[in-house]
Amino acid sequence: MMGRRQIWQKITLIVIVIVVGILIISFLQPTRKKAQMQTTTTSKAVSQDSGLPKQASVSDRQLILVNKQHARQSEIPFTHVTVDDKQMDKRIVAPLAAFRQAAQRAGYATTLVSAYRSIAYQTQVYDQSIAQHEANGMTHDQAVKLTQTVIQTPGSSEHQTGLAVDLAGTDAVAKYPQLMAQMDEFKSQQWLIQHAPAYGFILRYPSDKQAISETGIDYESWHFRYVGIDNAQYITKHHLTLEKYLSQLGQR
Repeated sequence: MMGRRQIWQKITLIVIVIVVGILIISFLQPTRKKAQMQTTTTSKAVSQDSGLPKQASVSDRQLILVNKQHARQSEIPFTHVTVDDKQMDKRIVAPLAAFRQAAQRAGYATTLVSAYRSIAYQTQVYDQSIAQHEANGMTHDQAVKLTQTVIQTPGSSEHQTGLAVDLAGTDAVAKYPQLMAQMDEFKSQQWLIQHAPAYGFILRYPSDKQAISETGIDYESWHFRYVGIDNAQYITKHHLTLEKYLSQLGQR
């Protein structure tokens, strides 16, 4: 028969084995969890990347970024073409015409309010806005602050790319000739906003707070920017600004 001493030795050995096993399991669980989290994160990144348009690139001329953080002090070269007395990059003439023709077929006449603006002209628009606010009783600082929420500082306006247009339903322009966010009250403007991506355009300055934070510009229901159909559809589907989209492209 086994002596008491031997029994206690076996019990002690069993307890030690159990304790060691528990310690090993406790050590491995966080490691496995971390590995799973890393795998999940990698999978999400791959999934997000795979959804981006394959040919999209931050160096694409269609995606050129001009804003307060990416100002241009010299003119951007492109082939100028005149449409409705407004100049623009030749590359957007056909897409813009198709966009407006589709709106016409849907029953909405459109007005091209603005397209390309030189840096000199943007300076004039900017200064006039400040002067008007000051004439209405604002201090200079107040006038500048308000102006900068709706008008880019000279050199920071993407109108100088030739790829941006201010386009609105003719009925909306008639009520809001100075261009106001409320233009989207009209079905004509709603149609333009909804169908723009099909023709390669995005609503450049959306109304949500995140978008306003990223662009630095308040909601503009009339300002459309040409980026190409694939880019426009992806940006709109995922509720991105051009700034955010370029950031994603730069990370893949």
